[in-house]
Amino acid sequence: MKSFRLFFALWPPEELRGRLWDALAPLRAAGPGVRWVPPERLHITLRFMGDTSAGAVLRLRGAADVLAAEAPFRVNLTRTGVFPRRGPPRVYWVGVTPAPLLRLRRLLDGALAREGVAPDTRSFTPHLTVGRTRPHRRPAERGRHADRSIGCLPAGDGFTVNALHLVRSELFPAGPRYANIHRVELSGQRE
Repeated sequence: MKSFRLFFALWPPEELRGRLWDALAPLRAAGPGVRWVPPERLHITLRFMGDTSAGAVLRLRGAADVLAAEAPFRVNLTRTGVFPRRGPPRVYWVGVTPAPLLRLRRLLDGALAREGVAPDTRSFTPHLTVGRTRPHRRPAERGRHADRSIGCLPAGDGFTVNALHLVRSELFPAGPRYANIHRVELSGQRE
């Protein structure tokens, strides 16, 4: 049976992704051994679904459609950091205002549960992944690399979340390729 590697995502506007790419240039210059995420792939993963059967895609779409009743909301870029917090970094990220995204994630999880999808047991920290280290070439100076770009983020820069996407991811040596397979406009009045 055919399966797809899927996740739910929020896409910042292209213009913001370009500004963020430019703002993080000092971090990219200071972080050897990091595979930087190009601007066209910068997104917030709301929930990673992993390998999903073709038959389950309709259930995922149905769960996402429930969120159309939600109103658009704004998120701001907040800070930079790395995962894990201790030891060599594996992921470089830019944080975003968490509260509205945590709420949207809870609503999505509830809708997925009603469709019979098992809960995700991992914690959810809203962020945009901007770089990943290659396992065999981790930068040695975690803190210095993470702190360098903090001053580069424009204060209050952000965007309005007005749509949720179900995205298919295909892995290739040069990096993943993404295709939006379902879009849900947040057009309601609930807050």
